[in-house]
Amino acid sequence: MTDAELKRIARQFRRGILGKRPSAQMCMAVSASLQGVLSALYGVDTVLEEIQLRDMNHVFLRLADGRILDATADQFGLDAVYLGDLPDAYRP
Repeated sequence: MTDAELKRIARQFRRGILGKRPSAQMCMAVSASLQGVLSALYGVDTVLEEIQLRDMNHVFLRLADGRILDATADQFGLDAVYLGDLPDAYRP
């Protein structure tokens, strides 16, 4: 699966879960559900990862190649669906 396809699937999934609502505090609901869909329908293995970020926790998916897929990254000033290395905004 290409990066573009993966991001497209994540964007569509996010839109289906959130609609027009903000993504704040929805990372677990979006990421855990997206993990199931990616695994069951597309054979994409991921690990659900949780980090401490400022005064809260944040959840996203870690891909087998080490990059992350975060379908709620917009709450931290990134694109709504972020695919890449762990951003500086996520580091302590």
